[in-house]
Amino acid sequence: MASVTADNVAWERYTLPADTKDSDVLARITFSTVSSARPLHKIVDLVAELSTNSPQTKNVIVMTGRSRRMAVESHAGELQELITERGASMSSMVPKTLGDVGAALVVSGAPASLLVLQAASSS
Repeated sequence: MASVTADNVAWERYTLPADTKDSDVLARITFSTVSSARPLHKIVDLVAELSTNSPQTKNVIVMTGRSRRMAVESHAGELQELITERGASMSSMVPKTLGDVGAALVVSGAPASLLVLQAASSS
């Protein structure tokens, strides 16, 4: 299954549940779709805003994928912008290990827990 299709199937499974057995859990999770010309900057800003506006008893958890194998666009340039803006440095292995979103959150010092996923076919 193509990466975008798999992402959409998973997204719809949890954001539009037909089954009520998950409704209690899903009520505590915020799902949103946001478009941006600068997606890494946007996710960094959203995480900072969520962390600021959340009670101290709640942790912000970001789940992201890391594979860029089937990606249509590269975020390497924007990631480099973030690194430069923050006066940071980063090994080339960080985006390879965490993906562009994970690397952006690390370089920004985002106050959130980061869960990086990668799908793999079973053989």
